[in-house]
Amino acid sequence: MNHFRKSLVVAVASLGLGSAALAASDTGPPSTAEGSHWGAFGSHGAKSAERIAKRQAALHDKLGLSPAQEAAWKTFTDKLQATAPARPEGASTVTMTAPERADRMVTFLQTAQQHAVARAQAVKEFYVVLSPEQQKIFDSQFQGRHRHFGRG
Repeated sequence: MNHFRKSLVVAVASLGLGSAALAASDTGPPSTAEGSHWGAFGSHGAKSAERIAKRQAALHDKLGLSPAQEAAWKTFTDKLQATAPARPEGASTVTMTAPERADRMVTFLQTAQQHAVARAQAVKEFYVVLSPEQQKIFDSQFQGRHRHFGRG
């Protein structure tokens, strides 16, 4: 009987600590009305666009494009802009069921893949317009800057 009581006390204490840990981990700032954890990043859209514009301007200057290459540059940047990832819209994920969220993720990933293919095509089309020296500069600017989670 003593062993049973000890086990019961340990089980109740574990549940209590686990519940407290869960409650403490959910005390972060409230998210947006969408129920999304991206709410804290909502103001970064303008900063991101500004940062992209600065990078494009710097690359443009480094490449030293000729007037004949300007049309290809404009087409390239327009295609990149058209495939820029957009913030997901639609129903709140909080009210979605797990299968609905899974379907939404599949749709998002399919769209992301289509955009990646379009961006790759835009890079290839612009790359052939560049001189060998410009290609080296362009290559140096696209050396896997998007590494995440300590990979690579």
